Amino acid sequence: MAERSLDVLIVGAGAAGLAAAERLSAAGLSIAIFEARARVGGRIFTRRVRGWPLPIELGAEFVHGRSDEIFDIARQAGLLIDRLPNSHLESGASGFRSQHDLWERFDAVTRQMRTKGRDRSVAEFLRTRRRMSPSEKRLAVAMIESYHAAVLERASEHAMSTREEPRLSSGERTQFRLVSGYDGVVDWLRSRLDPKRCRIRFSTAVERIRWRKGSVEVGIANGGTLRARHAIVTVPVGALQAGSDGKPGIEFDPDPADQRRALDRIEMGHAVRIVLLFRRPFWEETSAVERLRAREPENSEITFLHRRDAALPTWWTAAPAQVPMMTGWAGGPAAKALFHLPKKRLLDRAFETLESLFGVRAARLRKFLIAGYVHDWSADPWARGAYSYEAVGGASAPEVLARPIAGTLLFAGEATDRNQSGTVPGAIASGRRAARQILG
Repeated sequence: MAERSLDVLIVGAGAAGLAAAERLSAAGLSIAIFEARARVGGRIFTRRVRGWPLPIELGAEFVHGRSDEIFDIARQAGLLIDRLPNSHLESGASGFRSQHDLWERFDAVTRQMRTKGRDRSVAEFLRTRRRMSPSEKRLAVAMIESYHAAVLERASEHAMSTREEPRLSSGERTQFRLVSGYDGVVDWLRSRLDPKRCRIRFSTAVERIRWRKGSVEVGIANGGTLRARHAIVTVPVGALQAGSDGKPGIEFDPDPADQRRALDRIEMGHAVRIVLLFRRPFWEETSAVERLRAREPENSEITFLHRRDAALPTWWTAAPAQVPMMTGWAGGPAAKALFHLPKKRLLDRAFETLESLFGVRAARLRKFLIAGYVHDWSADPWARGAYSYEAVGGASAPEVLARPIAGTLLFAGEATDRNQSGTVPGAIASGRRAARQILG
């Protein structure tokens, strides 16, 4: 790669990098985007199977609440969004039971968490709540480990607290899905780039960034360099932290001290997901579901299923779409038991869980299987995890990480957005924030 100077170098062509490039390109700046993968999207990873009616999401899938970032893009790009039925079912010895007001109950727990004084782990917080019922503690553990993909002994009480926040409206609690596929969001962002001013270099991993005020030099794996006035680093925090060899994924010269301390207080949550395609929705024919509907006729749609002692504790269907597809999910500590398992072993764990959920022998359920799909984000060298959460002492780390350094080096990505961490809307908002910081 020949050496030449541009306005902005962006590391990563995920949602944050593309959102930043879209705004900077529209302002007339010259940009180069370095992407280690051979595709755009980052942790948005949508696959399509010929003859199957829905896209298969192996990364981001849901939209949590009526996000302006996603809904505005969907409207302009013509993407279809579905509202998910608010049905959460807990599986136990007596069958399925509805978990009513799941989000309100969890919010009632997080409103008891402190935002002032000495920060402590969520585990320590729960140990001190002697008057909190065992069922509410179990709910808190399940939500923090599965939904936030966090470790209780590491997660920050201050960061998890909602004590000083307004209560969520029903619209903010609603879950949505991009039926058209989440890749439609990044495809739209990419389509907005001016090809004369912005070029994406795929399969190009950045190894080092040397910078001083007003000047950045990016070094890539093949030895080439490129210079610019600014750089925006949008890769996941897992790719910036030290790996198994003790070295960070990208070397900074000089290393930004405040941002490095912030990175040390942000964790990458781990998760394992498996998507199974079936010949027909076998669960509709099981006695467990028939008994549920006889007792609770309002549960016409089977959406989210939970069994806390299972290898994959959370499952969901394609509802409201009538497509025989189920996704199994394990987050936090439950994911560690499944790390790096070969696909066959993971399928075994999945069918063992489905057997416990529906009371049907795994061997019989396997006969309905068409295909299974997995992607190990923890083993992915360009992610090293699923999404971020703040560790003890790290409640302010996203804000620190989002501060521009000498007007030259900037960080973006979901981990830099305190209010929407772990989400695609947070990544998009952070990329646009970084663009504004450069444009002044």
